[in-house]
Amino acid sequence: MVARRRKRSGLSSATPPAESRPPDLEARLAVLPALPGVYIFKGRRGEVLYVGKAKRLDLRVRSHFLRPEAMGAKQVALMRKVTDLEFIAVDSEGDALLLEATLVRERQPPYNIRLKDDKSYPYIRVSWQEPYPRMSFVRRVARDGARYFGPYTEVKALRQLLRRTQAVFPMRSCRDIDAHIAAGRECLDYHIGRCTGPCIGKQSRDEYRAMVDQFCEFLAGRREGVVARLRAMQESFAARREYERAGRVRDQIRGIESILARQRMVGLKGTEADVVGVAREGESACAVVLKVRERRVMSRDFRRIEGAASADESELLRAFLTLYYGRVDPVPECVLVEVEPEERELLEAVLSRAAAGAVRVRTPREGGERALVRMARRNASLLLRSGEDSGTGRVQSASEFDEALDLQRELGLTNLPRRIRCFDVSTIQGTHTVASMVTFRDGSPFKREYRRFRIASVRGQDDLASVSEAVGRHAARVAEGSIEPADLIVIDGGKGQLEAARASASGSPLSDVPMVGLAKRLEEIYLPGRRDPVRLSRRSSALKLLMRVRDEAHRFAVGYHRKLRARSAHESALETIPGIGPKRRAMLLKRFGSVERLSRQPVGAIAAVPGIGSRMAARIVKRVGSEGEANP
Repeated sequence: MVARRRKRSGLSSATPPAESRPPDLEARLAVLPALPGVYIFKGRRGEVLYVGKAKRLDLRVRSHFLRPEAMGAKQVALMRKVTDLEFIAVDSEGDALLLEATLVRERQPPYNIRLKDDKSYPYIRVSWQEPYPRMSFVRRVARDGARYFGPYTEVKALRQLLRRTQAVFPMRSCRDIDAHIAAGRECLDYHIGRCTGPCIGKQSRDEYRAMVDQFCEFLAGRREGVVARLRAMQESFAARREYERAGRVRDQIRGIESILARQRMVGLKGTEADVVGVAREGESACAVVLKVRERRVMSRDFRRIEGAASADESELLRAFLTLYYGRVDPVPECVLVEVEPEERELLEAVLSRAAAGAVRVRTPREGGERALVRMARRNASLLLRSGEDSGTGRVQSASEFDEALDLQRELGLTNLPRRIRCFDVSTIQGTHTVASMVTFRDGSPFKREYRRFRIASVRGQDDLASVSEAVGRHAARVAEGSIEPADLIVIDGGKGQLEAARASASGSPLSDVPMVGLAKRLEEIYLPGRRDPVRLSRRSSALKLLMRVRDEAHRFAVGYHRKLRARSAHESALETIPGIGPKRRAMLLKRFGSVERLSRQPVGAIAAVPGIGSRMAARIVKRVGSEGEANP
């Protein structure tokens, strides 16, 4: 009887025969319903190995056990480990596809195609449920009435875009607007033109919400529609002789047109699409999504794909699109791909449900759309070979992101301060005055952007003038494009140092960068335009981040100052040695390059210099010191 059963079922060594399977698994196989749903294969420790979806659970699940000849090596390995089974029946195959994607994202089963964990990628959150919505960056999407856009892998490009849009859509960033309303006090962003001041009555609620709605439309890619509505508003204000409001709207239009001018038009039959390119090398795979809105490539998204070794392109593409659009908002009206994905019609139905409108998945054969698909695939190949995890090359950790979020909230900043730059001055009684500039990126020192300044324009001790010179020299470098501007500049010092730095940055690209002063004694934070400093709790992660940056700037400045003092001490000591006049001093410096290098030489090396001799060399070593320190 056993032999007949094995012959009928076609089982091989790849799948265990029915009598060797665990009783629980046999029992579950016997009661599988003839309904659509999701099935979950588990291992002997209860771990989830694989999640699948089915139009009919009974037929699909049993096929794993009854068709070993159709299995690849990966499936054979999976079925050898399966000891338990769960299933969830749903109403339709579309529901099954959505549930499969959700479970794969949550459980990350090793035998499924899955996207590399994207929890570190930020979303833009617009708190639409509040009377005066604010924009912030978050890691998770919540059902809280807010509008979410993302996630964004090209974080650097996103920040550059948002920096340009701040003048167009000056939204509030403060977390507690009620406190500002009660205090009647404006924030830093208002003073630097990054907020319209709704908390102090400078803009009505309806006007403010209309602007935020335009910002959301802008993020969704419907930018020309935003411009059309703004033009109508401008004409309406002008007709009513409200020229100041018409001027503000005109400036918004110019700002948007300036951004659109940077983005070239592409050949697309419709107005919007996501263009998907998938590349694979061996067991590695990744996908690039070019987001085209109003015939312009607005951004590029990138995802690494895991568990794709045995999948064909059609299966891989279907799995990617289902997983990707389960977390990305909004879903466009068209998705362009290079090959037709598995179960295309079902996939279109699921995407249409997510988009609340018809979505088509198309495979262009020629023309501009075909060129776009090839460009997406080429980008995917390049990124896969480069080994990047994101467009920025580095994914910010959750704790670093939280620190930056806290700092953004405490200071009322519009931009998340990913790149923080700090200036410090070091001097003793006005001698050897130097300044340092250090940069932290995502909470860590970014030493490629460290700079030292030997203060040249200041005589005597003048911290304000020294800060002014250092910031001014840095501003010139930013204007040249040789270094990227920061999201926040910290000045080591109080109100005076801060005002000196701001005055020096005036009229340069740094004038748009928020600046604060951090005074050492009480760790008080000075903001432009505010008389009283901000005092944060010593346990505040925002304050700890500022202190870490400031302390590093201090260390770097003091180190440079000490180096200059030591060099000066060597030079002074050399000048006081009897018998060493200008001619011999010049010969020594020509031979060794500097007094510092001379101080590390043995007597024999110095004595070999013409006109020095061993006795003179011994006097030099005694006075200058063989360890690099001048001896009295």
